[in-house]
Amino acid sequence: MIFPDGWDSAEVKRMCGEKTDKYRLGACSVRWAYILAIIGILDALILSFLAFVLGNRQDSLLAEELKLENKVSSNLHGDCGD
Repeated sequence: MIFPDGWDSAEVKRMCGEKTDKYRLGACSVRWAYILAIIGILDALILSFLAFVLGNRQDSLLAEELKLENKVSSNLHGDCGD
């Protein structure tokens, strides 16, 4: 998001012309690169949040399954001792 802050540097002015300032690129253009970078960052944030939510859901499902297996195995071992 702070990428335009460097557009008024001497190197950018040398490449894009003297009309370049902080928020205007003069003869240069960014096209889709800046927009795609922002979309990529948002995509990474959404996917990491989704992975966290689904991981917690999977963890709770496995915990319930483990409790059920322990209950079944304790019932089987209890019946064998009689």
